[in-house]
Amino acid sequence: MKWIGGISFSSRVTGRVVIAVTAFIMLCQCLTIESSAQTASAVFRNIETEWIRSRDPAPGDVGRQTGQTGQTVRIDGGILNLDGAFIAALRETQMDEVRPSESDLFVSSDSTSIAASGKEGREEGEKSKSKVAPDDPQDWRPDLFQPLPDHALDQDLGEGQRRTIFDWNAAFRQSMIFLGIEHAFRLATEDGTRADLKGPFFKDYFKAVKSLRGWDDGDPFLVNYIGHPMAGSVSGFIQVHNDPKGVKEEVSLNKSYWRSRLKAFGWSFAYSTQFELGLFSEASLGNIGMRPYGKAKHPMAYVDLVVTPVVGTGWLVGEDMLDLYLVRRLENKIGNRVARLLIRTFLNPTRSFANFLRGQRPWYRDNRN
Repeated sequence: MKWIGGISFSSRVTGRVVIAVTAFIMLCQCLTIESSAQTASAVFRNIETEWIRSRDPAPGDVGRQTGQTGQTVRIDGGILNLDGAFIAALRETQMDEVRPSESDLFVSSDSTSIAASGKEGREEGEKSKSKVAPDDPQDWRPDLFQPLPDHALDQDLGEGQRRTIFDWNAAFRQSMIFLGIEHAFRLATEDGTRADLKGPFFKDYFKAVKSLRGWDDGDPFLVNYIGHPMAGSVSGFIQVHNDPKGVKEEVSLNKSYWRSRLKAFGWSFAYSTQFELGLFSEASLGNIGMRPYGKAKHPMAYVDLVVTPVVGTGWLVGEDMLDLYLVRRLENKIGNRVARLLIRTFLNPTRSFANFLRGQRPWYRDNRN
């Protein structure tokens, strides 16, 4: 027995009620579908009738005003003009309500001369009715179809406009992918980071941020002055790859090149600060700086905040120089395609990784094949 609102129902009664309700709902849907199908069939019959009348009009229908749309278009593709369809449906059901004066409205270039005389004018009017051509561009009879607007040009213009401005969405998405990869590497290789994931999030986070002081954070030279600058260079290349004005710049003394790399430095600085102190940072995930690490009394230090964007931008410029003065020369001398691709990839490692983040091959270059 099941109790609902104080009333007991057996499973057999409940099952019968459910079956009856389901059958009723299915019946209503079938009736609705049948009614809709009949209505749609009637509408399309009216559409076909109206189109036949507009293409091959009867002698008495030539020049008659059948609606107020006033559009003369062809049936060679387009969208349905429902005004003409509804006019056809109303004409079949309400022919007795049509005013007699509507049948006397004709399209004629010499209508003024018809009103000037009696019988002679009427004879000329009859002749003018039979001379109206169905395809006359001045024929105001509404057709059932009108052409679709062509938005291909608008789409091309939109894509061209997007290629001239910085792509914030792509740059943010690639930076978040890079951030996830870095934190995944930390959690996989650092026992202390995994151990400090426990505890209150915001309390430990603010405690770690407040411990920021000093220069040395206890990490080895390879981490602070090689690993972090490479991360800064990758984040800088993320900015460069999404800047249409800077992506094809080559290292030179031109202002446009250094302006582009200054923007890359700004993006690298913002990314590095977020990685060290943001809500998705070393301070929040693992609470780096809350406890002493190695020889350093304060693991949260300024070395990473400064070295990552500054030396990282220098690393980026260095890869630009290698690509221009060394990689290109080797490409011209080496005929083996595989060797050329490997040279591009490993002599520009941070550019190659940034290419991977944006879904390109590691050896891809925007300024050449």
